[in-house]
Amino acid sequence: MVIPSKTREDTMTLVQVLSRAVEAAKKNVLDNLDLAAEQTGTLNPFGDRTLLLDQRAEDIIVEVLRESGMQFDIMTEEQGVIKAEANPEFLAIVDPIDGSANLEREIPLCSIGISAIPFSDIMTTDDVTLSIIDSIFTDETYVATKGQGVKKNGKSVRPRKGTPIENAIISYDTKRKWEGQFAEASSRTLTAVYDMRRSASNLLDLCWTAAGSLDAMVDLRDMLPIVHVCGTHMVLEAGGVVLDKNGSHFTVPIDMNVKMSFVAASTEELAKEILSAFKGVTF
Repeated sequence: MVIPSKTREDTMTLVQVLSRAVEAAKKNVLDNLDLAAEQTGTLNPFGDRTLLLDQRAEDIIVEVLRESGMQFDIMTEEQGVIKAEANPEFLAIVDPIDGSANLEREIPLCSIGISAIPFSDIMTTDDVTLSIIDSIFTDETYVATKGQGVKKNGKSVRPRKGTPIENAIISYDTKRKWEGQFAEASSRTLTAVYDMRRSASNLLDLCWTAAGSLDAMVDLRDMLPIVHVCGTHMVLEAGGVVLDKNGSHFTVPIDMNVKMSFVAASTEELAKEILSAFKGVTF
């Protein structure tokens, strides 16, 4: 896709602003690891306990965006939607620390994610123009730009292609009671693949899917908050596929109340095979 020069300049500015926000939040986390288990005593809009470092990381990101000279509405995991002071140019979607339970337990797998969408009255996941995900402890920064692919630490990455389901290594989100239909569907899915890896930071697992380390990342719990959209955007821009639970291209409105359920995979064939195993039907 050829981008007009004005748009290229705007995108570069946006990259710089979002990168600065992520880097500042990451530095604060690394400088205050002694506070990793501290809680604020409050619940976020999604009903989860808020860690002190989660709140601090989010506050820093909001501050950087506010001081950038650009106008952002900001959708955050801990505070909901923060309105711009003037007419917004972009909606920024922020997950300050994905993998908070890992951080709290000193497991070095967690990430910071942020996406930007040109602001309009109606926005969907297809409208995301830029996403940045930084793995706090493993020196991996992923940048997805609409129509331009994904770069890991400045180098282009692509999903792994041609892996049959029986050889596939996938991430599978297990954070739900294993009972009834979900237990049966999970058993079918994990029996169908070669093995499962889960970092417990879905954004990181989605980056690994985009870069070919994993063959797929599956979350069909109807529980994942919309702030994780930067991860699905990463897979799509790298050349992978993201399907909803009905086997269609994954696209949902950008709304705090929307939950994300999807299969993100290297190919459509693999995504449909995994979804077939989960549902016990053929697509």
